[in-house]
Amino acid sequence: MSQDNDTLASLLEQELTLAVQLHQLMEQEHTALGANDLQALQELQPQSARQVEQLRNLASDRLQWMKGRQLPLASSCLDHPSLQPAANLRRLWQMLEEQYLRNQKLSEILSEIVLTARFRTQQKLKILRGQQNDPHLYDGKGEAKHVPKGQGYIQA
Repeated sequence: MSQDNDTLASLLEQELTLAVQLHQLMEQEHTALGANDLQALQELQPQSARQVEQLRNLASDRLQWMKGRQLPLASSCLDHPSLQPAANLRRLWQMLEEQYLRNQKLSEILSEIVLTARFRTQQKLKILRGQQNDPHLYDGKGEAKHVPKGQGYIQA
């Protein structure tokens, strides 16, 4: 079963390498978002999409390999008698798990930044278009609608 250990180690190493590369791309996206560098974001987007697809394929390959050997699809697979002696597998699995968590956190941060920017842009568009896209902002006298009239300073 040493060959199985080597195969799983290779799959984990490839997946870890790609996960680290994806994290680096997301850090570049974070920097570009902070600098409002749309050109850099446009250049990074296809790379990120490609990295995510490759990572998805590698993870799928690893899961298929594990299913083929009737191993659990979680870290409990490392408790299988044939894989227990391989200490490097446990280390690789832990590193991969930690990298996935780092990627998830950074992805959440990027999503929040993008959603906030989108909200602000929508608010600015509403302002530019007028209040809630209401074509009737003024009444027949030319006064603004929905503005409390109150008493003028002379009457006070």
